[in-house]
Amino acid sequence: MDTTAVLSTSDTPLPKQMTSIQLGLLSTTLAACIITIIINPLTLLALFKQKMITKSSINLFIASLCYSDFLFGIAIYLFQLQKLLQLSPASEHLITILNCIGGILCCVGFFVSNTNALLISFDRAYATLAPFKYKTHMSIKLAYIILVVAWTSATLQAIVPITANIAIEGKTAIFDYPYELFPYSLRLYWLTPLLYFGTATNVGLYVTIVISFLKITKKVQPSNSSSDVRSRRMTRTVTMVIGTLLIGNIPLVTIAACPNKPDVIYLWSYAMFDDIAFLCAILPTFFNNFLYVWQLPDFNRAVRRLLSCRTNEIANLDTATSPARTNPQRYNTV
Repeated sequence: MDTTAVLSTSDTPLPKQMTSIQLGLLSTTLAACIITIIINPLTLLALFKQKMITKSSINLFIASLCYSDFLFGIAIYLFQLQKLLQLSPASEHLITILNCIGGILCCVGFFVSNTNALLISFDRAYATLAPFKYKTHMSIKLAYIILVVAWTSATLQAIVPITANIAIEGKTAIFDYPYELFPYSLRLYWLTPLLYFGTATNVGLYVTIVISFLKITKKVQPSNSSSDVRSRRMTRTVTMVIGTLLIGNIPLVTIAACPNKPDVIYLWSYAMFDDIAFLCAILPTFFNNFLYVWQLPDFNRAVRRLLSCRTNEIANLDTATSPARTNPQRYNTV
């Protein structure tokens, strides 16, 4: 199949101007994406080197969230980058490819990240409401199975309709928004209600976790065992993490209910609020990593050991090369 026929550009010419507000939003979003792309693999590497990922189901779910946030950061970076490239003499084929790949990854990353957030909420709600049953039934093997099913269903839910829509259209044009990759009827009758349902479920679980956690800490004498102390710390951390994710998703949920009015100036337009929603959605994807390190001592130790290893390697490298610089006379044969 001819690539030119498949990767055709839009009928409207690419924009050659951008307001300072839009440029500032895009630049800030790209910077936040770079932080996300760097910090999430560091967290995963720290957990992996200390063999912490498979210590508990919640660690496994957090690692899965870090990976999906990393994917989401790459997706938003590519999609917002192609908007800037439209101002440059870059090839329209390159812009179209970045637009398509970034849009597809945005949809997949959004589905998977929200699914991981729900799994973390369910895990902590179960651990808070029924701690003894949780310790008995929530095994690492079960967590693996849940993650495989969750990732598969979330990915297929994005890939299948997008692929079908591209096959029906016979081409991939440049889209202004990632959700335009889905058929309109699917967005209207399935994706938008699913977005509202998922957000409402997460809010309900969040409230349940907070209320149960407060009741336990106030009415019941807390156990001093290390596992129970860590469980309480983890629950407290999860309330912060899910809280930031919910706050970050509020603009996306709001923008989904707003009608798009094209051909209007950027200031206070749908496009501006969409760029703001992207920025709000990407901020929790790296900020939550700081919450893990701040609230959880074992995460803090893992990251500190990773960074100290890198520092020692650099120091050893400098020590190995220093004699040639500091003692040049030993090589002087005159």
